[in-house]
Parts: sequence; structure tokens; C-alpha cells
Amino acid sequence: MTSRRARWHYGVGRLRAATRRHRPPKVAIIGAGFGGLGAAVALRRAGIDDLVIIEGDDGVGGTWRRNTYPGAACDIQSHLYSFSFAPNKSWSRTYARQPEILAYLESVADDFDLRRHLMLGTRVRSVRWNGVSWDCRLDRSGDALTLTADVVVSAVGLFGAPRLPDLAGLTDFTGTLMHTAEWDHRIELAGKKVAVVGTGASGVQAVPELAKVADRVSVFQRTPPWMVPKDDRPYSAAELARFRRDPLAVRRTRWQIWKFQHDNTATFADDPVVTARTHVATSFLERTVADERLRRALTPEYPFRCKRVLLGDEFYRALQRDNVELITEPIDRIGPSSVRTSAGRAVDVDAIVLATGFETSRYLAGIDVIGRGGRRLHDHWGDDPSAYLGVAVSGFPNFFMLYGPNTNQGGNSIVYILEAGARLVASAVSRLARRGGYVDVRPEAEKRYNAELSADLERTIWTRCDSYFRSPSGRIVTQWPYTELEYARRTWRLRPRDWLLGKAEVDDTADQPAGGQVGVGVVDVVEPVASGDHLVEE
Repeated sequence: MTSRRARWHYGVGRLRAATRRHRPPKVAIIGAGFGGLGAAVALRRAGIDDLVIIEGDDGVGGTWRRNTYPGAACDIQSHLYSFSFAPNKSWSRTYARQPEILAYLESVADDFDLRRHLMLGTRVRSVRWNGVSWDCRLDRSGDALTLTADVVVSAVGLFGAPRLPDLAGLTDFTGTLMHTAEWDHRIELAGKKVAVVGTGASGVQAVPELAKVADRVSVFQRTPPWMVPKDDRPYSAAELARFRRDPLAVRRTRWQIWKFQHDNTATFADDPVVTARTHVATSFLERTVADERLRRALTPEYPFRCKRVLLGDEFYRALQRDNVELITEPIDRIGPSSVRTSAGRAVDVDAIVLATGFETSRYLAGIDVIGRGGRRLHDHWGDDPSAYLGVAVSGFPNFFMLYGPNTNQGGNSIVYILEAGARLVASAVSRLARRGGYVDVRPEAEKRYNAELSADLERTIWTRCDSYFRSPSGRIVTQWPYTELEYARRTWRLRPRDWLLGKAEVDDTADQPAGGQVGVGVVDVVEPVASGDHLVEE
């Protein structure tokens, strides 16, 4: 018999289809990346078919549709960076690159009949709770649309809003300027002088590819990343034949990758894994970079794992090419055709590539979420976004998030976390299908959870430096400090003491905003979730 732990690893499991006593709830999912597609599959498995997936791009894929810069790839191995319910026996290499990941997500949309639910080329501007449902305001090519949904699931992800550096003179630059997340393939960089600003994940992946075609690549580094070998390679013909012939071979490979990631992920500062992995990274740098001066420039002064650890076999080698230079002097300003450093050096460039990452602490950027009593979620959060299990915020009934605050595991596959969160959402929506009304997390449960989380985050390695894990206030708002198994355990089903069930009616002023606030419903019944409402595995 499969153990509960094994089932947590391999997926969220099938939920019992809801026994409907009310009109089936209509669900609006925002985003068609891993989170949105995973949520749609979980909901349909739970018997919820009245759903729409709203996506701003012209196709599915999310991050993997938008990020098409040279060298774009995943740093989690392919067989783990995929849905447990949709194993891919045809991954061509150990670490899939962007086109193959996008093709995989396209196949998921096809295989699970999700395209009929898609609303593409449409952006969500706001969602407002009217007492019984959510009024969604949409924008499609400048045309305003409205949609009403009983439930809203945000799956917009962590890497949606590119971060632009605050560099003096950036708007004065007359050459080519683009962010890695907004790559323009019409622009030819062959034979050009290219500046790459940033040595995070996208910079580390793009530099080796740009170095192959550009006349010169100047890499501007503020802080060196910790790096470990990626050991990326194509699967052999024999391996591919085995994957296609034996489904268990794919499962075993997935398990082996997961076990390695699980055993080699350190979160807390006193974890001996930190010391061991620091040695791996240091040895990799020493044997790959011969020049001592360059090695010093590439050696971080902060603890291993304090920032995102990068994987790459080619970046260090690329920096040792004759046409590539690493520049560690801070950028003073950008000129019309140059980058000037604080030391007064002017580097002539034809193009600037901003590999400066994303506004990771700006959850739900661009979407105005207005809950009970006209309360705006962004006002409620300020600079410190938080949520119960990263999924729900009290006062915003029937509103759920995937890849919400503090759900970035940082050492294993985020797809595992997304599946676990999707199961919890499907559990809540299935309850609505049976009883109607709304589901809202109790404020005391949210407060209790976040107090525990904050206390444990203070003991993590992430507190030892500045990184994109922190909000402007300094609090760590992106990371999950425990294991992925712990997240699966906590999201396995609704906990009775943590949730409220309610029935509401819109009052007479619901469509008459006053002072910018919409009238809210009158709550007829508020009760705790009963244990009998839990969904269990078939």
C-alpha cells in the first residue's frame, strides 16, 4: 500500500467529486502557468467544471511563455519540474530549457481539456467582493469587460513584474535596452557590444549564449552568486527508450531527484548541509576559474543559501573568454552610448540587457483586490504581504492564491507546492458546491500561523543578508522555511478550527459605492468548518 507520505510526494491525489446541493460554483483562475493549469486540473478532478482561466498572454505557459531570453532554462531537473499527474516520458535532457517546458505546459492544456476554459489576451484589473461573489473587471486590448465569479484563484506567480534598476540616465540610452523577461527576438546582437546588468539566474544563463555571438560582453556584477555545478546533459537514447517503455522508470527518476533535493536543501543556519554545500560551491569555483583575481571577484561574502543558489556549468567558463569582462565597480550612470562606473570608467555599448530579476515582494501587482467592507488587499498588506499558508487572507472570502506569500521553497520543485495548494483550494471549493455561501480563513488562525512563521524565519539562513526574499520593510515574504512535505501536510485538508463557513445576501446598497467602498452582504450564518466537510482521498 502506498504510504501517505509517498502520496504527498507524487501528488495531491484525487478528491471525491462534490455532491452538489447548490448551483455549481463558478471559479475564475487568474494565470495559465503551472499554478493556473494545476488549479484547473485539481478543480475538475473535484467535480468543479464551471471555471474560466484568465490569461493576459496569447497562450498558456506564464513565466515560461514570457521568458524567452537566450539560455532560459529551469534549475530543477525536468522529471521533478512537472506535474505528478502528468509525467513526461519524453524530456530530452536532465534540465529542460524554456521551449521544452512551454511545450510541456501546452500538452497539459491539451491532455486535460483545459483550452475550452481559457480566456486569453485578457488582464484582470480588479476583483471586488459584493457579499456573495466576486465582480471581476477585465481588460482585453483596451476593451473593458466584466465577469462575476463565486471564487477567484490567483495563480499569477512570483515572477510576473520585471524589476527595473534605478540607474541614472537609463532613459537617455540611445541603443538597444531590454529586460531579460521582455526579450525582443527581432533585435540582432551578433557583433555588438553588449552590457549585461546583473548576475542573478537570468544573467548567469544569458551571458554564455550572448558571448557566443556578441563582439564583446561586459558583465556588471553587484554581488556574486553562490553557484554549484548543474551537470546538465541530454538523455541518452537508451534512457529515453526506458522512460517510454517503463512508466515506473519515470517515477523512480522523479523520486531520486526529489530525494536528492530534499536531502541537500538547508534552511536553518545551523544545518550541517550548509557547510557541506558551501564546500561543493567553493570547490566548483576553484577548479573552474584559474585566475585568482577573478575567483576573488566571484566569491560571495555572505553565507551559502542566504540568497538564491544558482546552477550553471557555463557561466564561469564564459567569464574567461577573451570577449567577456566581469566588472564589479558600481554603475554610476548610463550615457547615450555607454555605461559609466563609479571609478570613472566609461564602457561603450550598443545594447544593455537588464538581468535584474522581478518585483518578487509585489504580490498581485496590477490587480486591485477589494474584499469585505471595501478593504483593499494591497492597503492591508502594505510592504508586508502575508497569508494563511500562502493561500488565504481573512476578510477576502472565496479568494485564494497559489504561489502566494512565503510559499517559495527555494530548494525543491515549486510545482510540488503548487499542487499541494491546489488541493486545498479544491477542497474549499468542493465544500461550496455542497453547501453554498463562502469560505474565509479565521483572523486568529491567520495571525497564529504568521506569528509561528515569522519566528521560525528569524532562525533561517536567509536573515544573514539582503535578497529578493525580503520586502522593503526587511521581512522575508517569499520563502517557506520548512520542508515541502510539511507544506503538503498542512494543506492536506481544511482544518476545522481555522476556517469559517458563511452564507450571505447582498444588501440594497451593494451596487451603490459610497466613499469608494461597495456595500457588503449581510451575513446570515457563520459557522466553523465541520469535520464532516473534509474531503478525503478515494
